[in-house]
Amino acid sequence: MQAKDRSGKLTGPVILAQTEIKSEEFIKIKEASLSEAAEEEKAGDGKMEGTQEAGESHRRETPKEEAVQQETPLETDTGAAEEADEKAAPVLRIVLDPGHGGPGINDEQELGAIYRDTYEKYLTLEIALAMEEELSQYGNVEVFLTRDTDRALTLKERAAYAESVGADLLVSLHLNASLEHNFYGSEVFVSAFDWFYARGAGVGQSILSQLTDYGFVSKGVKTRLGSKGADYYGIIRECKNLGIPALIVEHGYMDEDSDWSLMCTTEALETLGQRDAAGLAAYFGLEKGKALSNLPKPEETIPDYPVRPDITPPEEVWYRKESGKDGRQLITLHGVERESRVMYYDYSLDGGVTYSSLNLWGTGESIQFYMALTGEEQLVFRVYNNYELRTGTDG
Repeated sequence: MQAKDRSGKLTGPVILAQTEIKSEEFIKIKEASLSEAAEEEKAGDGKMEGTQEAGESHRRETPKEEAVQQETPLETDTGAAEEADEKAAPVLRIVLDPGHGGPGINDEQELGAIYRDTYEKYLTLEIALAMEEELSQYGNVEVFLTRDTDRALTLKERAAYAESVGADLLVSLHLNASLEHNFYGSEVFVSAFDWFYARGAGVGQSILSQLTDYGFVSKGVKTRLGSKGADYYGIIRECKNLGIPALIVEHGYMDEDSDWSLMCTTEALETLGQRDAAGLAAYFGLEKGKALSNLPKPEETIPDYPVRPDITPPEEVWYRKESGKDGRQLITLHGVERESRVMYYDYSLDGGVTYSSLNLWGTGESIQFYMALTGEEQLVFRVYNNYELRTGTDG
């Protein structure tokens, strides 16, 4: 997730109480995993083996029972065949990872972003629980959560849990914030490498389509690399090391009013989880209430080289003003982005001391709009790409 501004102070109670959903099986698996991980991390190995306990009792059927079975109506045989078909149906194992979690006493990252008198960690859990409930209505899928209570987990532990349940995909759920409190929109981060990119980008774009239908602006599917050329985000990197594709869904910005209005209630958070589930289900061709014998294979193009992020701001940024109608000035604003896309622009009337809110760019390299100007203003524009890099004009 992007760097968070922690300057906001809590002035009231957390508006969404912690959701307590107990799962003995989950707790047993995780406690064993966490203990094992702690020992292995000391030795410099973050890998953790999951444990599963399964037991089946078998008994020999008596001749009487065999006779009863032979007299079973045909409808029962059909039902048994359908049950067998369901057991043979392909199953996707999806791990949902509610971002953050824990008291945040010694590690503030456990809390996540802190705005609007609440913590990100509570909101991501609400979204994950709603996504789990929605996905459970589809066939061909098993859903697991890295946490279903407010508890601290390292990124290695989250990835190792996904490996322990045989995950086909991990979806890490987050909310965003920005240092200048001006950005808005949904975005998805994925691995930059081969099949991990193809699978993450495909699922991510499908989820973004659902979120934009709900009302968010899409900032796109993106990658980010660290100084050594590996994936920057730990959960993506750790999962890739274990052979599991992962993506981070940043639903919107807690510190921006228009985004916050789409996620400020329990009902809104449930909608986000349902939208995420619908996007994932659509990508894999899942159907509600039905287990398919075969799942359609997603069309995925595996890149030959790492998909690198855009690290340069927009180019050729300039503006022109001319007389317009009603005494207003017609502004032509120009910006070129060859690696990603131009996303926003803002302006200052006082030479860059203060700026307007961010406006969406639209399409094309130039946009036009009217402004009421007196001629005394020191007009400055800034043009941003979807990686939040910007180029300004001269005053």
